Amino acid sequence: MKLIMDSCSTILLAKATLLETCSSMYNLSLTNEVYAEVLAGKSKLFPDALLVEKLKNEQKIKIEIADSKLTKKFEQDFKMGAGEASIVSAGVNDRSKIVVTDNRQGRIAAKINNLQLAGSLDLIVALYQQQKVSKEKAMAALKTLQEEGWFEPLLIEIAREEIK
Repeated sequence: MKLIMDSCSTILLAKATLLETCSSMYNLSLTNEVYAEVLAGKSKLFPDALLVEKLKNEQKIKIEIADSKLTKKFEQDFKMGAGEASIVSAGVNDRSKIVVTDNRQGRIAAKINNLQLAGSLDLIVALYQQQKVSKEKAMAALKTLQEEGWFEPLLIEIAREEIK
């Protein structure tokens, strides 16, 4: 399965200590825009930025170039950042990819363009259901997302129910 991820989802999964597991299970890609956003934290020695750089250097995360014209169009049409717009653009250009974003505008753009879509919560639940992480690890990851992300409490609760 090929996933193209935005910076928020990448950072949250890194903080939840599941990005490495995702990289061993799926073909992970980031656009140049997303990679630059994540690596901006390297100067502050953010662990998530250092992990993403390590996974890229180990070729467990690929970096790709999104269509710049289409990316700009999505930025303008959906009032979203370059990172989210670039992954939607990449999804439009390769419909075999699953767009991974927790960003509301990114999700709307992906749905309007009939793209396969997932979020951080979906990946945690999937890893648990595929028995790649324990129930305890999945629940701890959800707790991290609850503390670090901007998720509606109901979405976290639904994910918890899927793991129970």
